Amino acid sequence: MDIELLLNLFDAAIIIGIAVPTLYMASKVKQPKLRMLTIILASFLVVHGLYHAAAALGSLPGLDIVGISSELVIEPIGWLLFFAFAVYFFRKSV
Repeated sequence: MDIELLLNLFDAAIIIGIAVPTLYMASKVKQPKLRMLTIILASFLVVHGLYHAAAALGSLPGLDIVGISSELVIEPIGWLLFFAFAVYFFRKSV
């Protein structure tokens, strides 16, 4: 096991672990704007955690396609969710 695999697995566990209480908070929030903002943030966290998990699996021999898909598919989806979070935040905060 190399250090990159361990760090990516650790990052994935921490980020997805943070997404769980964020999703719980989203279910308890009564204001629709704040609920949607929290859901978008939690979605970004889940996708970003999956990116790190796929990157960790991609570093294993024979699973190169998983690492490539993490770079070409999962990472852009995460950036789109992060951008959607920023746009929603700025549009609803004004």
